[in-house]
Amino acid sequence: MGPNLKDFFPVKSDLEALEHLVSVEPRDLCVEAKVEYCRATRDLRSCGRTVQHLLVSCGHACLCAECSQRCDVCPICRTPVTKPESALRLRLYDELVEAGLVPQARDEDYREREKDGQFLTLDVRRLCSFFDVALDNNLVSLVCHYVSEVCMDEGAVSSDALISMLLDGDVVKDWCKRTALNIISSLRDIYTLGPKQMQNKVDFMFKSLRKLEGVEHVLEALESPIIDPSTPSLVEVRNMLEGVRKASQHLEVMAWFTRHRFLDSLSSRFANIGLWRTAVRDRKSAAVQRSWSEYPRSIGQTGPTSPATLFIEDAIGNLGIGRDEEEEGGRDVLDLGRLKQSSLPSSPPLRHRRDSGGHPLTSGPSMIYPPDNVRAAVDLLFLEGSSDLILAKKAIFLYYLFDRHWTLSDTSWRSIVDDYVGTFGITRPFMLESLLFYLLDDNSDLALEEASRLLPEIVNPNIHPKVSHVLLERGKADIALSVLRSSGRDGRFGVVNKSEQPVAVPLSEAITAVRVRLQCGLLSEGYLYQRAHCSRIKSEEARRRTSKTRKQDNSETYESRNWSQEMEVLVGEICWFTIRKSLLKEMIELPWLGDEEKMVKKYLLDQAVQDPSSTAGNFLVVFYVQRCRYIEAYLVHRRLCDLEQQFMARCPDEEKVIRSQNACAHRTRIVEACVDLLPPVQRQQLRSGFLSDPSLTEVENMASFEKMEVERVESAPTSMVNNLLPSPLFQVSQTKHLARTSFSRQDVKAVPSTSDWGEYLPPSILHGRGVIRPAASVTP
Repeated sequence: MGPNLKDFFPVKSDLEALEHLVSVEPRDLCVEAKVEYCRATRDLRSCGRTVQHLLVSCGHACLCAECSQRCDVCPICRTPVTKPESALRLRLYDELVEAGLVPQARDEDYREREKDGQFLTLDVRRLCSFFDVALDNNLVSLVCHYVSEVCMDEGAVSSDALISMLLDGDVVKDWCKRTALNIISSLRDIYTLGPKQMQNKVDFMFKSLRKLEGVEHVLEALESPIIDPSTPSLVEVRNMLEGVRKASQHLEVMAWFTRHRFLDSLSSRFANIGLWRTAVRDRKSAAVQRSWSEYPRSIGQTGPTSPATLFIEDAIGNLGIGRDEEEEGGRDVLDLGRLKQSSLPSSPPLRHRRDSGGHPLTSGPSMIYPPDNVRAAVDLLFLEGSSDLILAKKAIFLYYLFDRHWTLSDTSWRSIVDDYVGTFGITRPFMLESLLFYLLDDNSDLALEEASRLLPEIVNPNIHPKVSHVLLERGKADIALSVLRSSGRDGRFGVVNKSEQPVAVPLSEAITAVRVRLQCGLLSEGYLYQRAHCSRIKSEEARRRTSKTRKQDNSETYESRNWSQEMEVLVGEICWFTIRKSLLKEMIELPWLGDEEKMVKKYLLDQAVQDPSSTAGNFLVVFYVQRCRYIEAYLVHRRLCDLEQQFMARCPDEEKVIRSQNACAHRTRIVEACVDLLPPVQRQQLRSGFLSDPSLTEVENMASFEKMEVERVESAPTSMVNNLLPSPLFQVSQTKHLARTSFSRQDVKAVPSTSDWGEYLPPSILHGRGVIRPAASVTP
C-alpha cells in the first residue's frame, strides 16, 4: 500500500484549520486555549458543558451547541443569537482536532503521560497543541511571535489568573524542553538500529531535524530579551539551547552517514584501530624529536618546555571535549548521552582520557584520536564541546576522513569527501587546509612533498601560523619563508586588532619569523625584523599610555607587552644561531643598539664562560675594537684571560690548550696596540685597575641575572595568539596583508646543515605552540 497523499498534500479541512491558526493574533491564542463552559441556565443551574463553538453574532464562546438553539441572547453581552446553524463556528482547538492535526486524547491519558513532570492543566495542553501544530507544519514563526509579542510584552496582563499563566514565558520554555526530549527519545530508538534499518528512517530523521531547528528558534526568541546573564531562567534557556543545537548538529551528520551506511562499503587504509593508533603515536614521537628546545635558564640547562603537539591535538583540545560537565554543572539538561553508541558508557570518561600535560592524545588504548569507528567519531565530535564550534568540528571530521583513506585509490573515496564537503558547505580553501594539516602531521616524506605542492593554492592571510612553524621543523625553511611572505604573516607591519589598529605579532610568531630567516641564511633580514618588531611594541606602549588612547582600548582586553623582554628573546635567537653556525664575524658587524648590545655581550660572554676555548670571547673583543671602544675591549680581554688560565689548568686536551694560548697571545697583541692609542692618563688608569666596566660586573652575576630575566620572559603575553586561529579547524581570524621585503645575502656565509648544529638551545619561549627544532638550511 502506497503512502498516504495527505502526508504530502493537506486536504481542504487541514488548510482551512491552518489558515485559521495563522490568522489568530498571538494574544488571542490564550483565549482560544482557555476551556470555556456553557453559561446557560437549566432548571435554576448552569449547563456546564464544554463549549466547542463560537457565536458568530458576537464571537463569545459561552453556549454549547444545544443551548445555543434555545437561548435568544448571549449570556455575556446580551447580543441576540441567530438560530440557523451557520450562527455557530468551531473554536480553533476543536477545528484542529476535527482536521486531525491534533490527536484527540482523554484528560486521564494526558495526566498519565505527564505524571513524571509538572502537571499541565487542560488549558496549557491546548496552548501547547497550537505550538505542536505550528512546529509540524513549518509555522514556528507563530510561536516566536507569541514569545516576542505576548510573553515578553510587559503590557500583556490579565485579571484572569488562568490567562495570566498562559501569558507567562515559562509555558513556552517547558514546551520547548518537553518537545526536545520527545524528539531525542525517538532518535534514540532509531540510533539503536543497524545501518540498513536506519536508511528506512532517513525521512523521519530529516523531519526531526527540522523540528529541532524550530525549537532552537523559539529558545533564541526566549533568550534575547533577558539582559541579566545570572538570571536562573536565562541559564536554563541557554543550557537547553546548547543541548538542542548539539542534538541537531549530531542529527544532521548522522543523517548523512546513514545515507552512506556509515562507510561500511569503504574500508579504512588501516587493518585495525590498533595500527592506526600506533601510526598516530609515531607521528607524535616524530614531532617531539624534531622540535626545537626552548629558552635556556642557564648554559646547558633548559627551562620548562611545552610539549610538541600535532595539528589534530590542538584542534581537539580547542573543542574542550570532556570539560563541559566538569566545569558547567547541569549543562546537559537534555541528557544527550542517550544518543551515543551503546558501547560508549563503558569506556573511560573523556575528561579522564588525557595525559599529564592536558593534551587529548595519549599513548594508551584510551586515546581520543583516532576514535574506535565512524559512529564513535560522530558522537565524540558533535555531542561534546561547544555547539558554537560546529565549523571546527566539521573540519576535524574532514581531517579524520583524510587520515582514514589517504593512501587508498582516489576513485574509492574522493566522491565521499566531495559529497561531505558539498553537503555541509565546507569551502575548497577550508577543505585544503584540513588536508594540509593532516599532511603536515604525517611524518612521511611523501606527505611533506604533497603539502609543499598544495601550499601555493592554500596560502592566504588567514593561514595558521603553525604551518610555517612545522615547515621549519621539517627542514623546509625556504618554503616556510615563502609562506610567511605570501600570506603577509611575516609580521613586519604587524596585524590588525579588533579596533582596526595595527599591532605587533605575538612573540611566538616573531620567534618563528626570525628563525626562518636565520635558517635561510638571511642574517641581516633577521636582525632588521627583530628591530622593527621591538620598535612597534615600543610605539604601541607609548600610544596606550595616553589617556585618550586608553579610553579607546577599553572595548577589548589587552595585556601589556614589555619590548625589552621580547628584544632579549629575539636577540638571543640571533646570537645562539650565529654561535652554533660560526657566523659571529657577520653578527658583530651588525649595527646593534645599546639595549641590544647588552644582550649580545651577555650571550657571547656566557658562551666564553661555558667554553673558554671557543671564539665567542675573541669576537666580543673584536666587537669593541671595531667600534673604537678600547677600554671595554681591554676589560673583556682581561676577564677572558682569567677564564682561559683556569681552563688551561684543568683541561687534559693539549690541542685545545695550545689553541687557547695562541688565541690569547694574538688577542693580547691587538688589545695592547689599542690601549696604546688611548690618552696617557686613561691608559695609566686602565692598567692600574682604576677604570672598570659596570656592565661586566652585572653580567658576571649570572645566577641572579638569569633568574630575573627568564621569569620576565615567561610572563610575556599570550592571549593575542588565540585570536589568530585562521582555519575552520581552529576558528578563523583575519590579518592584513604585509608587503614583501628582500635583503642582501652577500655578507652571510653558507649555512651548514642541521646535523652540524649539535645540541641547539635557542633562547625562546613559545606560548601555546609546539616547540621548534632547526630545519635544513638553504644556501643563499
